[in-house]
Amino acid sequence: MSPISDSTDAYARTRFPLHGRVLIRGEWPFLLNFAEGPFNKELVQALGQLLAVHVPALQAKGPWVLLAVIGYSTLATDEALSTFTGLLRQLVVSGMAPRAVAHVTAPEVEGSGLMDEAMARCFDVAGIPFAGFREEAPARNWLESQLAGD
Repeated sequence: MSPISDSTDAYARTRFPLHGRVLIRGEWPFLLNFAEGPFNKELVQALGQLLAVHVPALQAKGPWVLLAVIGYSTLATDEALSTFTGLLRQLVVSGMAPRAVAHVTAPEVEGSGLMDEAMARCFDVAGIPFAGFREEAPARNWLESQLAGD
């Protein structure tokens, strides 16, 4: 598998502009996701296209986890959250979901703490283990413990 390095910029094929940006980078068994909000539905749709290109190669190697570092803003529209929940459900149904997801949001990021419950609900509905953190090291430790459950 070649290294993963891509972003939602290449998948912006909607009438409305993307609000937010997601850059992904693969570090097996981690998929790193650097996201800057605020986020709209169109960004989530672009994220779905981005993941559809790269997740099959990850899944072929075995269980993987996603570490998302959220910057600038955590805010998302209700429409974006609904679309995101649908995307997560599709990943589960297709067998392409990560083993677990951790979000890292530093306290200085706009809306830090405000979206935690909404994001947790998205992952809960889809059935994907999720945890939010303020620092990266504990997030990585938690994700590694999720992989160790094999």
